[in-house]
Amino acid sequence: MKLAVAIASLLVTLAAAMPDPLPQGYTGPCSTRDCGVDHLDCTRRGNLCVPWPHTDPALRKGCTCSVG
Repeated sequence: MKLAVAIASLLVTLAAAMPDPLPQGYTGPCSTRDCGVDHLDCTRRGNLCVPWPHTDPALRKGCTCSVG
């Protein structure tokens, strides 16, 4: 049992230590009526479509409807 816990802990540590892959930039839709890979319509909720986690297109990972 201790061996299984040790192996699981090692795998979790390795997965957490791995760097994110090089950002490829998000090229999908990022407009208020066609937002993100799910093609959400943010106007129904009165929200905006915002890029995340960065506004720079090269560092952007996606777009989502704003909250609040």
